[in-house]
Amino acid sequence: MRNAKIVCTLGPASADRDTVRKLADAGMAVARLNASHGTTEGRAETIERVREVDAATDDSLGVMVDLQGPEVRTAETDDAVELRAGREIRFTEGDVLSDETVGLSDSIAAVEPGDTVLLDDGRIETTVERVEGDDVIAVVDSGGRLGGRKGVTIRGVDLGLDLVGEADEREIRMAADHEADFVAASFVRDGDDVYEIADALDAAGGGGTPVVAKIERAVAVENLDGIVAAADGVMVARGDLGVECPLEDVPLIQKRIINRCMAAGVPVITATEMLDSMVHAKRPTRAEASDVANAVLDGTDAVMLSGETAIGDNPVAAAETMARIIRRIEESDEYAETRDRRVPAADDSRTDALARSARYLARDVDASAIVAVSESGYTARKVAKFRPTVPVVATTPDDRVRRQLTVSWGIDAHVATYEPDIEDVLDTAVDVALASGLAESGDTIVVLSGMLTDLPGTDTTNTLKVHVVAETIARGTSAVAGQVAGPLVRPTGGDLSALPEGSILALPEGFDAEFEGDLTGVGGIITAATELTGYQAIIARELGVPMVADATLPADIPDGTVVTIDADRGVVYEGDVTRHDTDR
Repeated sequence: MRNAKIVCTLGPASADRDTVRKLADAGMAVARLNASHGTTEGRAETIERVREVDAATDDSLGVMVDLQGPEVRTAETDDAVELRAGREIRFTEGDVLSDETVGLSDSIAAVEPGDTVLLDDGRIETTVERVEGDDVIAVVDSGGRLGGRKGVTIRGVDLGLDLVGEADEREIRMAADHEADFVAASFVRDGDDVYEIADALDAAGGGGTPVVAKIERAVAVENLDGIVAAADGVMVARGDLGVECPLEDVPLIQKRIINRCMAAGVPVITATEMLDSMVHAKRPTRAEASDVANAVLDGTDAVMLSGETAIGDNPVAAAETMARIIRRIEESDEYAETRDRRVPAADDSRTDALARSARYLARDVDASAIVAVSESGYTARKVAKFRPTVPVVATTPDDRVRRQLTVSWGIDAHVATYEPDIEDVLDTAVDVALASGLAESGDTIVVLSGMLTDLPGTDTTNTLKVHVVAETIARGTSAVAGQVAGPLVRPTGGDLSALPEGSILALPEGFDAEFEGDLTGVGGIITAATELTGYQAIIARELGVPMVADATLPADIPDGTVVTIDADRGVVYEGDVTRHDTDR
C-alpha cells in the first residue's frame, strides 16, 4: 500500500468510464475536475461515471471539483496564434484571438504603464504601454504560441474580481447537488476567502464539503497560517505560484507549505507539472522523477497529475509511472528516516495525544496496522498527521467520509457499521483489518476509537487498545467464563478417555451422551445447545473450563484445527490468540 495518494485530472483524454477505471487501477485516489475547462453539465456526468467506478473497485475513489476562481483567462477559443517579441498587442474583453488582439475573460484595465502581464504560466511576457478605457495596450517582451483559455497573471495588481463569480456559483451548486467529495478554491488570499467558499457551499446545500485551498498567489504565501487553519486541505499550485513568485523561491515555499500542513494535520497536495513531459512522451525526465520523489520525501499527502492525464497521449501510463515512483521512494531507508524525523508534536487536544501515542505504540508492539474508528474522519486524519510506520485502516459508517479520506496520507478507508460499544467496535475493527488484507489472523493491531460524534472541537476520541486480529468462526452465549485455545475435537459419544490434553469439544445440537473416562484432557466446550444450566454446563463448571453455548462451528473446519474460546465475550476464533494480550 502506498502512503502518498495520487490525484488525477480528468479531461478529454480520460473522462470516459473505461479510462477512469484504468486510472483507478493504476493508483488514482482522487479524480480532479478542472472547472476552467469544459462545461458544468459535463462535469456532473463525469462525477456519475467516477461514482460507478468507485462502486466497482476495492479502493476508495474521491472527486474534487476545482473552481476557476477570480482568474483572467484568454478567449474561449480553440485557435492559437504566434505573439512575436517587439510587437504591440491589445488586451480586450471578448472571444477574439489574433496576433494583434488578445481577448480576455475580464478587463485588466486596473494595470498601469510599466506593469508586467504574463500569459500561459509566464511563458509569454508583455509590458503595459498604456490603458485605453477598458483595453490595455502592451508590448510583447518574450513571445510564443498562445492558445485559448490560458491563464493571465499580473503581479501585485488587484483586478477587483469577485472571489465567487457566476461561473463558480454554477460549479458550487453542481458540486453540492452531486455531493462532490472536495471543492478546490482557486486564488484564495487568506483564511476569510476559504470561509467564503465554505459559506457558498453551505448556501447551495453542500455544507460540510471539504474546501481545499490552492496556494498560488504571493499574498496567500504571506497568509499561509490563516489559510491552513481555515482549510480542510491545501494544494501547492506551483504553476501560478511560479508566475507570482520568483522561480527560485517556489521549492522553498513548497517545503514550507508541506511542513505547516503536516504540523497542523491538514492534508496537502503537491501539484502542477510533476510529470509534464508525459503529456506526449512515454517516459518522464529524470528531473521530473526527482520532483515527485522529493515531494514524497517531504511528506506530502498527495501528488497531482494535471495535463498528463487530462489531455495526455497516455494518461494511464502517467498514473502508473507516478505510482511506481512513490512506491520505490516509500520502500527506501531514506524515506523511513525523513518520516521519523518529521513527527510533529501533539497539540493540546486529547485526540492528538492519543493519535501520536498510537503511532509509537504500533511500532513498539510490532502491529500490522492502526485501525481508526471514526464517524467524521477526524480521528483518522489525526492518526495520519503523525505519519505512522504501519498502514492506517479507517472505519466509518458514512460512505461520503470514506471518499473524503482518499486524499489523506496512508489511510485505507472502509464503510463499517457498529454500535457505540467497545466490544462491537473491536469486532468491527478486526473484521475490517482482515478484509482489507493489511492484517492476518494472529496479527496485532492498534485500535483508536472516537466513540461518539468525533467532529472537530468535540475531542471525543477516548479509546486506545492493542488487539489481536482473529477470525471469528462462531458466536454464542457465555456459559462458563474464561479463555482457552486447543485442538478441535468432535466426539461421537461420551467416551473421552483418549482426548489429547487441552482439547476443545465441539458438541452438536441434540448431543445427549454422558461423559466417561478421564476428563482432564478437556480444555473447553463449544455447544450448539442453548441451555446454560444443563449437563454440559455443569461438567464445564466442575472442570473449571470455558464454555460457549448456542454456537455452531462451520462444518468445513476439520478436527485438529486449533481454535480459541473467548467465553467472556461468547466468541470462538480460529487459531491461538491466547498467546497475545488481547487488550492493553
